[in-house]
Amino acid sequence: MRMNACHGSLVLAILMCATSVVADESKRLTGFEDRLIPMERGQLCCAHRPGDGPTLLLIPGTFSDSRVFAKLVPHLSKSLNLLILENRGLGRSWPPPQDGSIEQCAQDALLVAEKLDLESFYIGGHSLGGMISLEVGHRAPEKLRGVISMEGWTSWHAARDAFHSDMKATLTDDQLAELAAYRKEVLAKWSERQRSSFGKVWKAWDGMSFLERTSLPVLEIYGDRGRVRPARESLRIPERDNIELMWIDNSSHSLHYQHPQRVAEAINRFIRDQEAKRASK
Repeated sequence: MRMNACHGSLVLAILMCATSVVADESKRLTGFEDRLIPMERGQLCCAHRPGDGPTLLLIPGTFSDSRVFAKLVPHLSKSLNLLILENRGLGRSWPPPQDGSIEQCAQDALLVAEKLDLESFYIGGHSLGGMISLEVGHRAPEKLRGVISMEGWTSWHAARDAFHSDMKATLTDDQLAELAAYRKEVLAKWSERQRSSFGKVWKAWDGMSFLERTSLPVLEIYGDRGRVRPARESLRIPERDNIELMWIDNSSHSLHYQHPQRVAEAINRFIRDQEAKRASK
């Protein structure tokens, strides 16, 4: 049996990126090879699609394995050396964390980078994966070319203040049903204690101080819920030349699920621009 960590009831509403986590190989991403990295008492899995361009390491959000990016991947540049890390207890990564933290997930990502000889790469993720990506930037900025955060809250207050914790707006009934089906399957693997324990991790972390001082290029992507866009202050994203805030209109928290092509185009453009700057130096 494989088990998945999940948040409490509030986080269920916020992190709508649920996917089923099944050992069935037929349900893995096509065109990817699983790279298995040993860790204490288990393994971490990183799905890999080789490319001769820059490396991008993507990290899914809570309740998600690599397949959460299935709609996004076809629109990402084929030249990218693309990796998708499955956090502990997700997909083929095992076991799940006892309690867990964003800091632990970031250390896992750095372990994977070390074992796969990733010396200089872009990192990005959705929701919890975005937070983990920012934490990796804090811990190992010398390894990174840039950070991409898709609705990865720098503080739990941002979800409340910017969107009143509404993460479902603009999702259709069919989309809600599909996400609910994913979530139901995932939650069947976890006890109430596990849900309660891991549900605290995103509220125990703050990435604002990192954004205030980092010199790394950062792309922050948010969906505007079809409403007036909130100010940076409510999102806890400082106004700095190296931090770009991009909006996907009429999108929910699950922007990579609703508008994968537009999100992928933003990621491709960000990496292309950063590579051009590096080449001109």
